[in-house]
Amino acid sequence: MDERLEKALEFANYRITLGNQKRTLKQRTQVLQTVHYAKGVFHSSQTTIAFVKALVDIGKKESIIIDTKENPIVIDDLADFLETLVSAYTESMNEYKIQAEKIRKARNIKSLMDW
Repeated sequence: MDERLEKALEFANYRITLGNQKRTLKQRTQVLQTVHYAKGVFHSSQTTIAFVKALVDIGKKESIIIDTKENPIVIDDLADFLETLVSAYTESMNEYKIQAEKIRKARNIKSLMDW
């Protein structure tokens, strides 16, 4: 095979693998941001955290919040729920940053597959 064609094929494979690794990392982060609380399933997104923080700031102790499966869930302790959401979000973002750096530094398919 022509050397240029071989290098082009190798680069194309690298780009495909890189894209797959990034997509897998995003999916893993979403799983890490999933919070099971009071028999509900919540996503610890910035929006959810801000909403619960607003409820806590206006003095609410409990509230009914719709979970990711569209079920109304009674949250008896909003402060504890907020702490759980923030913890899940922070841990997932730390993991995301570490793994994204490893992907960014990978220069070939073998090193991409080792992360």
